[in-house]
Order: sequence, then structure tokens, then C-alpha cells
Amino acid sequence: MIDYTKRVRLVAAADAALALLVSLGLILSPTSSGSKESRRDLLDDASAVTSIRISGGEPVELVKTGTGWEAVDGDAWLPVDSSRVAAFLKAVDSIERAELVAEDASSQPALGLGAGARKVTLLGEGGKELCAFALGSYASSPGTVYISIGDGPESYAVASGMASYALGRRSSWLDLRAWSSPPTPDDVEEVLLRGSLDGAGGTAVSLDYTIARSGKGWMSGGEALDAMKVDAMIRAIAALRGDDYADADEPAGNAVVELELRLGNGRTLNLAVEPVRADGRYPARSSQRERGMYLPAWSLTEALKPIGELRP
Repeated sequence: MIDYTKRVRLVAAADAALALLVSLGLILSPTSSGSKESRRDLLDDASAVTSIRISGGEPVELVKTGTGWEAVDGDAWLPVDSSRVAAFLKAVDSIERAELVAEDASSQPALGLGAGARKVTLLGEGGKELCAFALGSYASSPGTVYISIGDGPESYAVASGMASYALGRRSSWLDLRAWSSPPTPDDVEEVLLRGSLDGAGGTAVSLDYTIARSGKGWMSGGEALDAMKVDAMIRAIAALRGDDYADADEPAGNAVVELELRLGNGRTLNLAVEPVRADGRYPARSSQRERGMYLPAWSLTEALKPIGELRP
């Protein structure tokens, strides 16, 4: 009985010693050491960011305001798509590993980290730098991109979730909706259209009519219209979106189409559309935007329907 008990204790001691050796081996192994070295939190706190600067190519400067974000445009400001900024900061904040791929700055050009690389700087209160990195080429490993951090010579591979945002054009950050508060069909009591747009083959499409709500339907000149078609048109008008803002000093031109939406709360929304440009875009001015914008021709032709297309 005594010998058996001793044997059990010896086996237990041997097992404990073996477990300790295995643990030490894991802790001291080169693989474990490399894994720890690759951990790097690129941004400590996304909520602390109050300014974003992106240089290299088309410069972008975004500033946090009390109501969201705005883009610096010379001496003026442009509205920004705050959800895009939030997604970008979340993607940067999620980077917690940076795999070292090169220690010498001479390797950076081959990784897309040369003089023309996109450089991102995130600032906090008082202009304190919270994060700075240059963005290079996408790596051969799926879902990774090369970066350099600060002014360091090292190059790293990190998760590429933030890359598409940082590489985007300035206009990709802007809130380019024609309306800051888009109406719903239920909000609208009348739709007034005056003018014409160029149609297929250069033929002008007349848009001279008024639509008024009548009970649960719509009327125009005593004629009942297809309520679903009218509602669809209002939704398309509410969803109008430009692809950039006009320069601050660009003067307003003569309108070829004037749109007026009269709402049930007494408010009125207006959109003046100017002649189409050579690039196929229509300059337009919305009563809910301080700056003119450019609307793609397809979006206007999809939204503004001639009266014949609204009949049952």
C-alpha cells in the first residue's frame, strides 16, 4: 500500500514537472517571442480623434464638430459623411497586430511606401498626434496592406480594412446628398416641375406640370395618377446625390429645370438644375445646401419623370 502511494506521488510530481517544462518552452520559444513582438495597437482610442489629415495625392482634412464632421475646403467647410469617418476610425482602431516585413527604409519604395505614398495623421485635442502612418501597396497575403509608422524606417503588414477609405478621393468623404433632411412621400403635398431635360438622342423631355395630393392618391390637372409611380419618383428625388460640390466662387447659372416640393408642415424644398456640362453632369443648387453640386445625368433622368410616365 505504501509503495503504491509513493508511486502515485512520483508520477504526479513527474507530470507537474513535465507540464512546467512545456509551459516554459512555449513562453521562451522563438515563435511565442515573435508573436508578442508583432502586437502593436495602432490607435489607442478612436473617440479621441478630432482631426484627420491625409496627404499624398488629393489632400483631405476632416475636422470633428459638435454635430459630426466637416471637410476643410480653403476658407470654407463642406459637410462630411460621418458614418464613413466612423467606419474608417473603427478600422484603424481595430489594428492590433503589425507584422514586421522590413527594417530598412530602402525597402519602402518596393512596398509602395515611397515619396508618393498616402500619409494619414490622426490628431486629438490641442493638435496632439495620436497616430501617423504611411499607406503602401496591398500585400500578397489576403486582407493585408503595407504601412510604415511615423517616421520610422520599418515596414509592416497590417489588416487592410482602413485602406480603401484612406485611398479614396476627397469627394468620397463628403455628404453629397442633395437634401440634408430628405423628405418621404408622406411628407410631400405638392410637386411642381418647370423646364426640360435632354433625353435620348438630344430630344428635350418636358417636365412642366404640378402634382397635388388628393386623399390617398395624386392628381395633376384633374387627372388621377398612379400613386405608386408618384411615390417612387418622390423617393428618387429624395435620394438624389451628387458626385462633388462646386467651387465656392462658381456663380449660379440659368436653370433649365426648377423643382419645388411643398411639404405638409408648410416647408418648401427647392432644386434648381442648370444646363448639362460636357462631362455629363448637371450643376444643381439645393435649398438645403449652401454650395452648388454636380448631379450625374442618369440620376436626374431616373428621378424626374415626364407626366406621361406617371399615369396609370
